[in-house]
Amino acid sequence: MKTFRSRSLAALFIFSGIMVSLSGCYKDTFDLDRMRDDMITWEPDLAFPIVFSILDAEEIIGLSDSTNIYQYDPDNFITLIYRKRIFSQTVNDFFQLPQNQTLNSNLNLDAAEIGQFTGAGTVQTELNTGMTLSLTGPGGSQLDKIIFQSGLMSVDFTSNFEHSGNLLVTIPELRLNGTPFSQTFPINYQGGTVSVAINIPLAGYEMDLDNGSGPNTFPINYLLTLNQGGGATPTPSNQVQVNHSFQNMVMAFADGYFGNFSLVIDPTDVDLDVVQSEHSGSLYFEDPKLKLKIKNTIGAEMDVTIDELYATGNLGQLDIDISSLLPGNQFTIPAAPSVGDSAQLEYYFTQNNSNIKSLINDQYDRIYHDFAATVNPNGPAYNFATLNSSVEVVADVELPFWGYSDHFTIIDTVKVDFNEFESLKDNIEKGLLRINTVSHFPVDGLLKVYFADENYALTDSILTNGEYVINSGAVQLIDVPTNTYQVISATQTNNDVPLDTARISSLFNSKYLLISADITTTDDAGRNIKLFAQDYIEVRIGLRVKLKADPTIIDEF
Repeated sequence: MKTFRSRSLAALFIFSGIMVSLSGCYKDTFDLDRMRDDMITWEPDLAFPIVFSILDAEEIIGLSDSTNIYQYDPDNFITLIYRKRIFSQTVNDFFQLPQNQTLNSNLNLDAAEIGQFTGAGTVQTELNTGMTLSLTGPGGSQLDKIIFQSGLMSVDFTSNFEHSGNLLVTIPELRLNGTPFSQTFPINYQGGTVSVAINIPLAGYEMDLDNGSGPNTFPINYLLTLNQGGGATPTPSNQVQVNHSFQNMVMAFADGYFGNFSLVIDPTDVDLDVVQSEHSGSLYFEDPKLKLKIKNTIGAEMDVTIDELYATGNLGQLDIDISSLLPGNQFTIPAAPSVGDSAQLEYYFTQNNSNIKSLINDQYDRIYHDFAATVNPNGPAYNFATLNSSVEVVADVELPFWGYSDHFTIIDTVKVDFNEFESLKDNIEKGLLRINTVSHFPVDGLLKVYFADENYALTDSILTNGEYVINSGAVQLIDVPTNTYQVISATQTNNDVPLDTARISSLFNSKYLLISADITTTDDAGRNIKLFAQDYIEVRIGLRVKLKADPTIIDEF
């Protein structure tokens, strides 16, 4: 796909090249008279190349459109596509794990354990507890398994026992490469309170939540071992305080039941730049289409309801009749069949099952849509998703370039700067702008150019009589029932625009050029035309000026 940045065909044809094309080496080989059979004799004079450009069909379309998504059939016939993602959500949009899930626990010795410690010089006490993940998402969900993409597990504890030992933490349902988490943390008493803080990265760990502990819950076991030291005998008030937290968790994979809930889908619309209402005239498309493309890589079924689908523009709004295509304005997105696979659907709105053709050709410039979706509409089911799994609905408005344009107008403003040529300006007596076009393109083009100052006030103009700067290439009938033609050979057109002293002064004093291009297809829009990738327009523009003095005394520029 080629991207073309300019927004105006006329802007490229005329003065946009002045500031970059007046190069000495090119000037030496440039011959203005070769652009046309007749000769001009001015002495002294200088001739400058301004523009030499070949625009293919894709570039010319791009001059009045900012989307520039093109599709080609085997014959290189062009379709322009306007694409808008209606919605796209991943598993981490469904289940946002808490940024900080914390479990606070205390381990104490009872009277029997204190007695054992006093007699044997060592003792162990155990605490079996668990943590429930507070999922930020739909109620009723029960995850079976999570694999972490990232996150951190922190084990922070303090001990006011005046003895050393260790704390063994085990999480049997949290595994790395199949091995349950188990880590021993030493307690080294050297007077005062013992503090320990350990961080464990969660990336790659797998957590089993289908373990009988309750919804989205996993067990945690602590085993405290104390050994007789030189400190005071423990009391029931002595304890190890454990702060166990999971932070910044992101799921790489999750499965289980995600719950029954509604997706939040913001209403939006598809802008149709090429038929925007600020363009005067019109474009007519013979076979426009609206396509909905659905792709689901999440293992969860979804029901979608189209609450609103209509076109808007200067003429108001009009609902699109889709009842024959989607009964009840609803469709179901199947669950992805397996991890790494997807379920895909496409729905076409054409002139055979909707009024999309009249909407486009009546110059509606936006198609608005408001959708609603429900996940697991039939209740509990096995669901799965990876980090990058998503459900995505994309709307494509397809405009095959088959039809006609009727005085379709593009207006643009081009900033210019002639400060560099001040020394030349005062030595010009008159000038001639020569425009040579070779068109293998099915349009006749009128051009108007206005000069404006720094405040956008108009100071002068050229080509305001509506001269045809471009003449359509020769066309041939390719389809009788639809009266459709295509270009078979190019047409050359020459235009001279005289510039007197006042107009040259206006040009050199201008800060902006306001340019209007009026484009009509072959035979005054009386035929349907198909546009192909091989269609093009070649443009050559030269400027000849008659000087008041010998050019050898003019400063080099």
